[in-house]
Amino acid sequence: MKSTALITCLLLLCSCTPEIWEDRSGCPSWFSLDFSKVDPNIKQLHIWFTDSDSGEMLLVDTVYSSQYDNNYEVELPRMDNLKCFVWGNINSNTILTEENSLNTSLRKKDGMSSDSLYFYGSKHINTRKEFVFDTVRLNKEFATVDFIMKGRPQKRDDIHIEVESTTPGQYIDRRFLQGTAYIAVDDKVNLEGNSLFRFRLNRQERLEDLVVKILGTVEGIPVEIDRFPLGEFLKKSNYTMTTIDLKDVTVTLDLSFNFITIKIEDWSTTYPVDIEI
Repeated sequence: MKSTALITCLLLLCSCTPEIWEDRSGCPSWFSLDFSKVDPNIKQLHIWFTDSDSGEMLLVDTVYSSQYDNNYEVELPRMDNLKCFVWGNINSNTILTEENSLNTSLRKKDGMSSDSLYFYGSKHINTRKEFVFDTVRLNKEFATVDFIMKGRPQKRDDIHIEVESTTPGQYIDRRFLQGTAYIAVDDKVNLEGNSLFRFRLNRQERLEDLVVKILGTVEGIPVEIDRFPLGEFLKKSNYTMTTIDLKDVTVTLDLSFNFITIKIEDWSTTYPVDIEI
């Protein structure tokens, strides 16, 4: 009986002992970003963390390709809706304007081709947990355009092109900037007797607004010879700016027969065009 009573007392004492739990709700969450899917040819990544509800900027940082082998780890406040935005290859052709908010923008320098930009935006992330993980998978935000002029009279060696658009860049959350932009393509390559003009085009909100102007010189003064709506021809060819990764495109303007051919990957379409040089 005595031993039974002793055991009963010990059990009662244990049941009355409070469990001790550490309250870590006020402590930051440990956030880890995996860069293993990032092409090492992308030299650097700019990273922004924001509060999705308030738009408050929580952290801004830059990571370089030599660091991609290791996870990026940082302490962040605990919240329900955090977002992470990553842009790759922001270089000399991009004007980065920090606003300490989602209005931070990437604007293409006028006259220049787009940088070879890449983007990743996370879904809403809940950092109420102790540890949170995410993997960066970048999307291609530019298209390389090869613009070939065939049958161009050799007496017009002064010819070059200028590309006009209505999307000068984007905000860090991928919203489009409004305004005008242009790319002056002066450098050309002789391609089997034809002229190749190459430029990089940033993602456009309104593809149909994209226009190519053909320029020459008269007595040393640049003049516009003709223009044509490249964006409209691209749309006719089912080219779209809403794909995850923008596709490169080859545009061939045949001045001998007044045709334009749009080639996207392995297929192409040809249209008549009214243009003279």
